[in-house]
Amino acid sequence: MKFPYLDHKHIEAIQTQRMEAISFMAAGISHDIKNLLLVILNYTHTIKRINSNKDIQERLDIIISCCEKINEMLKRLMLIGKSINHLKIESINLNEEIKNTVRSLESKISSGIEIKASLGDIPLIYADATAIGEIITNLILNAIQAMPNAGLIEIRTAFTTVTKEECKDHANAYPGRFVTLSIIDNGPGIPMEILPKIFDFGFSSKNSYGIGLAMVYALVEMHAGWIHVESEVGKGTRFVIFIPV
Repeated sequence: MKFPYLDHKHIEAIQTQRMEAISFMAAGISHDIKNLLLVILNYTHTIKRINSNKDIQERLDIIISCCEKINEMLKRLMLIGKSINHLKIESINLNEEIKNTVRSLESKISSGIEIKASLGDIPLIYADATAIGEIITNLILNAIQAMPNAGLIEIRTAFTTVTKEECKDHANAYPGRFVTLSIIDNGPGIPMEILPKIFDFGFSSKNSYGIGLAMVYALVEMHAGWIHVESEVGKGTRFVIFIPV
C-alpha cells in the first residue's frame, strides 16, 4: 500500500498510534519470554553439572550462549515497554554521549564509512544515559546498514526554539526549547511507501534495523521528545530528534 498523499504530520500520527500498541505488547512479551529463558538456562546448567561428555558439554555451551544473546535482545525489547518512571533521569551532556557511543562502535564501522560530527553549543539535558546511548547506537547502525560498503554519516547537535506555528507540521510536536540530535546519511534513501512503517516493531528492510528504530521511537517519546524523518530515494535520509530542555 502506498501513501503518496501523506505529509509528515499524518505519517507521525500513524507512527504514534502504532507505537502505543507496540509498547504495551513489548512489555508483556518480554516478561513472558524472560521467564521461559530462565527455565531453559537452569535446566541446561543442571545437565552440564551431571554430564561430563565433551560433545554434550559443547552443545550445552552453544545453548547457553544463544540464551545469553536472547537475554540481551530482551533487555532492549523491555526498554520499549518501560515507562518514564523506570528510567534513570539525570543531567547529561549529549555531546559527550555521542563521542562515547561512536568510540564504542568503531569495530562495527567499515573503512568505507566516514563519520563526521558537528556538535553545537548545547545545554545539558535531563535524560537516561543508557537510553540516549541506545538511541544514538541504533540510528548510527541503521545508517550503516543502509550503506554497508561506503558512505557518509553526519551527526549534528543544536539548540533550537520551536514555535507554535512550526508545530503544525508535526503530529506530536509542541512549542518550547529543545536540543536536537540529527543523524544524516547519503545512502539510498527510504521510498515513500515504506516511510510510514519504519518504526514498526520487527519491520526490516535495507533501510531499517529490526527492532532498533521501534526502540528509538519509544525511548524518544519517553523523554517527551519526537522524531522528524526526511528522506528521498537516491539522496539519503535525515533523522532529527527533539529533546526538551
